[in-house]
Amino acid sequence: MKQLSILVLASLLVSVPGAAQDVAGSGVWRNYDFVPGKTVWKATDFSAEPVGRFPGRQLEFVSGNMQIVMVDSVRLLEAVDRSIFRLVLPSVLPESFTLEFDLKNPTPNIGVRVFIGPRAKTTKELDYLDLAARPGIYRNGAAISATRHELAKTMTPMKLQVDGEYAILYAGSTRVSQAPIAKFPRSNTIEFHLDANPRFPLYITNLVVAVGLDKLYEALVKDGEFTTRGIVFDSNSDRLRPESTPVLEELLTALRDHPDLRVAIEGHTDGQGETGYNQALSERRAAAVVRYLAEAGIAAARLSAIGKGESAPAGDNATAEGRQQNRRVIVRKVP
Repeated sequence: MKQLSILVLASLLVSVPGAAQDVAGSGVWRNYDFVPGKTVWKATDFSAEPVGRFPGRQLEFVSGNMQIVMVDSVRLLEAVDRSIFRLVLPSVLPESFTLEFDLKNPTPNIGVRVFIGPRAKTTKELDYLDLAARPGIYRNGAAISATRHELAKTMTPMKLQVDGEYAILYAGSTRVSQAPIAKFPRSNTIEFHLDANPRFPLYITNLVVAVGLDKLYEALVKDGEFTTRGIVFDSNSDRLRPESTPVLEELLTALRDHPDLRVAIEGHTDGQGETGYNQALSERRAAAVVRYLAEAGIAAARLSAIGKGESAPAGDNATAEGRQQNRRVIVRKVP
């Protein structure tokens, strides 16, 4: 059998909130199956936005009272009244897409509703997210799939994955919704309705919309490469985040099922920070992925690690979308 080599481009990704002791591939993360879309269509970055202003260059204001505030040295969008904003996308969403954001509700019973397209055009037969005491997928005011979960204590990563009519929704490590009969519309806007007041403000940040949910080995056979943003590390660290589990396990399955495969893990970063630091960090992170694979039983002779830092951008580092795209993993066939 002809030997097939693979080049895997590992990522430098921002940190994700969660318990520091959680380990990829273990505990509750064994069943975690959210994988972000391959191509970033929209991403927000509030780090340079002026405090006290609405970030109108990144979000479309509809109504209410919202402003950028500083909380623990991080800029967040705060709503202090019932408010609405939109994410405007470059095109109508395809069949497969993901939506991610970090959310802190003011109380367990006050939260956010998210509509694909303007709410006024969402009929009773179509679905939306209701993120309050029982976050999940709703239709005509009733839950299609929802689970009681606390969203008011800390910033919680919310992650929606839609693939045709199949949809899953995570709040942190908990899958709060799974709907094989979801009916989300497709639009070029996503509308957020924030339920807040001056006594009970609501906070949201790190909004990302991405498209494309390719299967790793199928993409290798068809296209010769596979790109993912699903390998995640702690901030300024080579420690793998537990959210990396689905992609790491998919890679392990490909290696186990095809013993002729060899892989090189190559790290890529965005252009923020010092070039030398990014280079060294990408090398350590690539090595961390190799360690994970080796500890799972893949022979060391089939694995190698390379760091590329910021030297090969896939997007424009001057934009939030480009920086998200540059923090990536590519699995590539090598002749």
